[in-house]
Amino acid sequence: MPDPLTAWQRLRAGNESFFVPLHTPPGERLPDRPVAAVFRCADPGVATEIIFGQSWGSLLTTSTWGHVIDTGVLATLEYAVETLEVPLVIVLGHHNCQAMHAAKRAWDHAALPNGATRNAVEHAMWSIVRRGIAADSVEPLTSAHIIETGLALMQRSPAIAQRVDHHKCAIICATTNPIDGQIQAHATFGAAGENEDTLVERV
Repeated sequence: MPDPLTAWQRLRAGNESFFVPLHTPPGERLPDRPVAAVFRCADPGVATEIIFGQSWGSLLTTSTWGHVIDTGVLATLEYAVETLEVPLVIVLGHHNCQAMHAAKRAWDHAALPNGATRNAVEHAMWSIVRRGIAADSVEPLTSAHIIETGLALMQRSPAIAQRVDHHKCAIICATTNPIDGQIQAHATFGAAGENEDTLVERV
């Protein structure tokens, strides 16, 4: 594990080799807006653009450990759907999520962790209750939790709910496959399927 200075030097070196000036010459069109907003878990992993095969800057990504929804997350996603008018929000879970492991341990042993971690674990445990799943492994818990997270975004944000209701935006709850990296959709809220009248489509 590097010390703080070594970590900062690594980032500075990477920035010097990567940085391209972002000045837009007069008369040139500004870059396109993001094609989607992605709310993902903060566990380390593959960059969001790589997962979806998109260029840098084409996705607006926000993350918290265990998909905890706070005011910062809501403000970011409301900015995405209202100001940037992105047509899609993806709630993205992943294999072997450490937050879900912590929630399963708390569920199995009736013991909650201390500190801010407790909030994330409680959110995930409520997903077990609301979806009525058997929490015998982490994977079904992950699927249940991202579906509940998608629902919670609409329940806690009238702005997002209105965009979904008016078919201007949809929410897809998905996970990445640990073997081939492909995306598996578990639920869709809004008109993102073949049936434009579908509000909730579970896969």
